[in-house]
Amino acid sequence: MCNMLKVAHVIRVFSYGGAEISLKEILSTESFRHNIVSDLFVLDHKKLGLVIQTRPNIRNCYIYKMATPMLLWEFFRFIKKLAQNKYDIVHMHLSVAGWMGITAKIFSPKTRFVFTEHTLISSLKGYNYIFSGISYGFNDCVISVSEEVSDEIKKCQKRYLFNRRKAVTILNGVDTGRFNVPERLASPVNENLIVGLVARLRPHKRLDKWMEIAEEIHRRNKMIRFVIVGDGPEFNLLRQYVDIHHLNGIVELAGRAEDTLNAYKHIDVFLLTSDLEGQPLALMEAMSCGCVPAVNNVGGIKQLRFDGIGFKFSEYDTAEIAKKIIDYSDHRDKYANESRLARAFAVQSFSLNQQADAIITLYKNLLKHR
Repeated sequence: MCNMLKVAHVIRVFSYGGAEISLKEILSTESFRHNIVSDLFVLDHKKLGLVIQTRPNIRNCYIYKMATPMLLWEFFRFIKKLAQNKYDIVHMHLSVAGWMGITAKIFSPKTRFVFTEHTLISSLKGYNYIFSGISYGFNDCVISVSEEVSDEIKKCQKRYLFNRRKAVTILNGVDTGRFNVPERLASPVNENLIVGLVARLRPHKRLDKWMEIAEEIHRRNKMIRFVIVGDGPEFNLLRQYVDIHHLNGIVELAGRAEDTLNAYKHIDVFLLTSDLEGQPLALMEAMSCGCVPAVNNVGGIKQLRFDGIGFKFSEYDTAEIAKKIIDYSDHRDKYANESRLARAFAVQSFSLNQQADAIITLYKNLLKHR
């Protein structure tokens, strides 16, 4: 225990977004549990869906009511606790946690501060963009989860904004051992093809485009069904869309699922229409489960070289996307082959253990120069 590093992980919410799930998975790896003493700091007391699952892999969980009139008092408590615990590393995830957490550096001169950028910074708005940009320069290291994320940071760098002392790229990984559907290999296509999505339902997911594609597919092939798993600010709009366009019984809005593996078992084609993506965790989980991808070629997806497995699109040509998805229903052997290739690609390319080891190595290198 005495040789283990003490690390504080700071995040704004700890619900079901990609960054939160990624952190939960990293904390569960054997490498982290054997080398790191982890404390979790969450800055929102309401969105805590992953806390119970994570508690076995951390020492303490501290929760603060930042989004309340008690903001200043809660911020004081938060900074005081970070400073008092004398961590080796403070690792912040997502922009709000980044610019709020970096304040503790004033009181923790021996602690190394690391920030992971999970998203394309063009999605940041107003004060969040400014505060995040300023805080970059105070971090000892900024991790990007894809080359696309890192390249965009370079483009946005100005004299006082988004300057990095040390920049590294560590790709997101998934637990390919857990996200595995062996029965799909034996019978890789359901009787009726199911097109699906697992996501936090935010505006940049462009669910309007997703529904337009679903409508076009249904117009051409009445046997194909659709499911969207997740919740978020767009959920009620989706429900209204389904009602207005008479898609009840055709598009299932399953809501939030704590067991996303079970969701992937019932999805054949993973359709992703996002305008912005860093390194989409759900896509990697889906491919690990043998789902064939049909995805917008944006952000970190550009780095994923899965040529010959599903397809990427750069324009929302609804008719063409629909045609390609329907083709899998008409050619089951083609689907079966690409499903197996998707799983093989995930196993080879998306290693959670490799990601965890790279982060631990980074921590140790930063501490050598303390």
